[in-house]
Amino acid sequence: MSNVESRDTGLTGEHDYAVIDLAERNGRRMFHIKNPWSESGGWTSGAATKERAKTAEDDNDGTLLRTEAQMNVEVGEIISEPGTFWMDINDIFQYFESLYLNWNPGLFSHREDIHFSWDLSTVNGPWASFWNNPQYKIQSMTGGVAWLVLNRHFQSRFQAAESAAKASSAGYNGDIGFISLYLFEGRGDRLHLADGCSIRAPYVDSPNLLLKVELLKGIPYTLVVSEQDLSRSRHNFTLCAFTIQPLSLSRAQDKYRNHVVREGAWTPASAGGNANSPAYYKNPQFGFRLPQPSDVFLLLELRSGDFPVHVKLLRADSRDVCRVTIRNVVGDSGGYRKGHAFAKMSDLPTGQYIVICSTFEQGQFGEFTLHIGTIADCTVERISATPAGRFGHQAGKAFFEPGVDQIWAPLRCSRLTRLSVVAQAQQAVGMAGNHQALIDVPLKLSLEHGQGSMRQVLGSGGTDDFANAYYGIQIKDIDIHPALCAQGGVWIVLERGGPLDTCGPEGIDVEIYSDARVETGAWCASL
Repeated sequence: MSNVESRDTGLTGEHDYAVIDLAERNGRRMFHIKNPWSESGGWTSGAATKERAKTAEDDNDGTLLRTEAQMNVEVGEIISEPGTFWMDINDIFQYFESLYLNWNPGLFSHREDIHFSWDLSTVNGPWASFWNNPQYKIQSMTGGVAWLVLNRHFQSRFQAAESAAKASSAGYNGDIGFISLYLFEGRGDRLHLADGCSIRAPYVDSPNLLLKVELLKGIPYTLVVSEQDLSRSRHNFTLCAFTIQPLSLSRAQDKYRNHVVREGAWTPASAGGNANSPAYYKNPQFGFRLPQPSDVFLLLELRSGDFPVHVKLLRADSRDVCRVTIRNVVGDSGGYRKGHAFAKMSDLPTGQYIVICSTFEQGQFGEFTLHIGTIADCTVERISATPAGRFGHQAGKAFFEPGVDQIWAPLRCSRLTRLSVVAQAQQAVGMAGNHQALIDVPLKLSLEHGQGSMRQVLGSGGTDDFANAYYGIQIKDIDIHPALCAQGGVWIVLERGGPLDTCGPEGIDVEIYSDARVETGAWCASL
């Protein structure tokens, strides 16, 4: 409120007033107001009331709107106490920012209180999930209305100064912060996302929040405490539930008994983009084994950056992933989502699994936290990128000439070495009707000793079927002895399974990662 407004209305800006009575006469709803810090002055009707009086005069054939003094007489409350006055509800809405109501908890026969602290210093920014939020199970065996009150405790002067310093260093305004409550029907256990909320209270910057809910008989609910822009420090709260009938309020339990947290990052070497990117297999990967069938959840949270992320779970055919097929995808988080991604799978069978954490676009860098929850015990390990700690060798571009469906290149080594081979086609575009579209590049990749009837397959990429080379095909960890190169030779073999023009003008990139240096010869056509 400006000084001019304050002088015109008689009100004091940024100040609290008490409501001591309510009355309604002749269609006007009035508040009896008291300034607890002053024994003089008060509401002088102001410009708003004067304007309404003028309007009323025009509309009522010269009959003026009753003044507040007349109202005092009409309601039988001639003001004798200094600092008190009557005020129209329309003026209340215009000049006051908020209205707080006192109520009597003694009206309710049952009450449940929970006191708790919430450390926000570890929350991963504005796109954080509900994983770190306080969550509670609420249930009434008889049903009925419940009044939920969330109170954020005031801090001491020392705590406030410490919170402000932490907020400033984290880029937050320590004086601003909002709280809310989310209610989820038919749950009772811990949740990870805000999706599926039954009722949400508005975010308020007040230290107190009131939410009225209608509880169904015997149905469990999950109640989640949420915040926006609170300082990144420890905050203390009290959650109260008031009802006429008995009600239970307790901490929500996590059904996933085993919970593993791993940190990671997308770097220039590992930011491979989405599954349509040829570098998808370079994304950070984590492996775990289920010793028995189990429910599983995956929660990926972005710790730095501001972009959509995704998490995918695969049944592992090998220790790491070079390509993704429909057959080995167990589940994923759906569309790319800014800040965090969540996937939940039920009753997964015993076996080895791989988690791939990806960004939507290739080259998006940032840090993340991966949560893996299971009912069965399991350990999680980071899967190193294929090139890590090895020599890299480019075997040169491989092209298929017209009428040729198989090509090969010789490979030589000077000592025993373990190597992996990756073949990947560049983006292949074909016509789908009148439009250009990505097309499959069906390819087989194998490493063979000898040729003709004496040839022996040392290793092949994935399965025996043709795979789409656009997503990459890999031969993993084959031991090659120099004697094999001298006796019959070791050959990298590519076989095409689609139309003659599906490999595109860019050809096939073939890379070799080995413990020792290797050499390759020129590509030649199969006889």
